[in-house]
Amino acid sequence: MVLTRHDRLAQLVETMLNLHKRLQSAALPQEKTQLQRQIAAADRQIDQLVYELYDLTPEEIHIVEEAVK
Repeated sequence: MVLTRHDRLAQLVETMLNLHKRLQSAALPQEKTQLQRQIAAADRQIDQLVYELYDLTPEEIHIVEEAVK
């Protein structure tokens, strides 16, 4: 089954929400680190989908990424 951009974005947002909930209840430092890495990866995937949605050029992506640093 091929997911649409909308479906993939919705799935990633749901994943992000679940990861943040798990992070709040994580007790071990290793678990927190792993969850933070998973959150960062999901965040990058969301960013890429948004860039595709708006058909941004590499130059525009660079401008956006510099602006949010």
